[in-house]
Amino acid sequence: MLKGPGCISEQGSQNMMAGGRILLLTLGLLCLLSSAYAARKDDVRVLIDVSGSMKHNDPHKLRAPALRLLVGLLPEGSTSGVWTFGQYVNMPVKLGRVDRRWKKLARAESKRIHSRGLHTNIEEVLKRASFGWTKPDKNTRRSLILLTDGMVDISRDAKKNAASRRRILKNILPRLKKAGVRLHTIALSAGADKALLKQLSAVTGGDYIQVDNARSLERAFLKLFEKAAPVDSLAIEGNRFKLDTSVHDMTVLIFRKGAKPVVLLNPQGKAFDYQKHPRNFSWNQEQSYELITVKKPMAGEWIIKGSKDPDNRVMIVTNLKLETSDLPPSILAGDKVLVEAELLNKGKRITRESFLSLVNFQVEVNGKTRYPMLDTGNGADSKKGDGRYSIDLTGKLGGGDQLLIIRAKGATFERQFRYTLDNFLSIVDVRLTEDKSAKHFYLSIIPHIEIIDPESLHIKIKLEGGESPVAHQEPGGLWVAEIDKKNEGKFVTIIVDAKRHTGGKVQAKIKKKLVLEKVIKENHAASPATEKKNDNHVKEKSAHDKQNSQKEDTKTEEHGKTNWFLVGWIILVVNIVLAIIGILIFKLWKKKKMSQEAEDDKDVAL
Repeated sequence: MLKGPGCISEQGSQNMMAGGRILLLTLGLLCLLSSAYAARKDDVRVLIDVSGSMKHNDPHKLRAPALRLLVGLLPEGSTSGVWTFGQYVNMPVKLGRVDRRWKKLARAESKRIHSRGLHTNIEEVLKRASFGWTKPDKNTRRSLILLTDGMVDISRDAKKNAASRRRILKNILPRLKKAGVRLHTIALSAGADKALLKQLSAVTGGDYIQVDNARSLERAFLKLFEKAAPVDSLAIEGNRFKLDTSVHDMTVLIFRKGAKPVVLLNPQGKAFDYQKHPRNFSWNQEQSYELITVKKPMAGEWIIKGSKDPDNRVMIVTNLKLETSDLPPSILAGDKVLVEAELLNKGKRITRESFLSLVNFQVEVNGKTRYPMLDTGNGADSKKGDGRYSIDLTGKLGGGDQLLIIRAKGATFERQFRYTLDNFLSIVDVRLTEDKSAKHFYLSIIPHIEIIDPESLHIKIKLEGGESPVAHQEPGGLWVAEIDKKNEGKFVTIIVDAKRHTGGKVQAKIKKKLVLEKVIKENHAASPATEKKNDNHVKEKSAHDKQNSQKEDTKTEEHGKTNWFLVGWIILVVNIVLAIIGILIFKLWKKKKMSQEAEDDKDVAL
């Protein structure tokens, strides 16, 4: 049957429909791929304690410059907000997209941080700041940073405070974990509820930091920023760093020692500082650090004229990014530690062999040992030539805090990522002390709640000879067993069963001898033989000194009487010289003080 030129056959119609479906499917796949390669957005919410106890623990309100540091480091396009809490909860900086306007508001509001709150309502601030977070979001990295110096305190009634603490652990904490929120905590004083803060961080995969004084807050915020919103950074070697042409923006953080300002030299040798810099610079100066952000910086070698500090950073925004695998903040010795890294160009993994053959991937541990990362398909690496480099560090890390620097270094560029984790050698610590009467031992068992659930803890103690002392839980999570001193010298076995925060079960078996560790003093007791030898030596020395004394007396007599007139003149001359030196020192000190006061006035005016 013939059809007109404007007609379409049934077969052609079906072909067109099939083609349309293929086109739509292709477009859908492209969208999925682009979203898969898109970088995760960061949502960082900051919770700051403004209770009255901060007058003592942070008298100079150093929470403010610490917050300004975090604000300056947050990448544009991320989401953030600031909550303060005492008896009531306020949100001085509204939750929103981080841009220049948001940062300006946050810096201004940081100056209003106070210490007038009557209580410490941790429960309410956690509820308010995490509102709406009920299920995980694969496209968003969610983080809470909680800074406090106290305990849960909502009332004068201890029962109400205890009930609030239980609600945090039973209701809020499981919801945060389910929603994929990492809760990072900072304890600013010895009076903070460390057990609670450690548990909040451990369960959610966050970091816990103990800060001894407010001066350390800025560095604590820096460490948590690198966990909450990790960005690419460059190595600083001898106060020099190199920028490649793919860098769009850079942020330079320099910690200062003393009043000397920071100077930054670009590749052409031009010097810039806080008072004199181009429009594409944003320069913030605080008492202890300077934070410089540069839009479209010049490629080449830059020089920092300022203090060398291990916490100085150069962070960059670039299309050529180093992506690394997530690592837990705390591990137990023997846990598998697999580190993986890849380079992304505009969100897509680079697999081109001609490019990657010129790039060296490695992990540096504690600034000492370096391990190469490979893409050979052998050992820790799952697939050869896929552009994802791997290294298995299981069993290669020491105990305690471990600093890992993951690097990708090419002929014209370098990227690095810093990560800290705490490697625990056991799930508990065991200590032995004695009571004041010296009739009993106290066997203390301290669980590491960073890696185990304290409520799942089950402890058995077996004493040599068959006795089984009972351990009782003390406030703060400590377990203590009392053992009669007559068992001194015997061995005791402690068996601890617990559940990991990751879900698995773990057991520790520790054998300890009931002997107190004696402190070795400088003047420790010597053996009888040594005492006898020393005694003879003292006698010999005494006789020798007596003989010398007699000789000296004889010599003195032979020289005749002292010339006291000459001695008097010498003393007078020495006193005159000392008086002149004292006057000169006082004048120099007074001049320096006046100069310093003038410089302080100048800083205030700025």
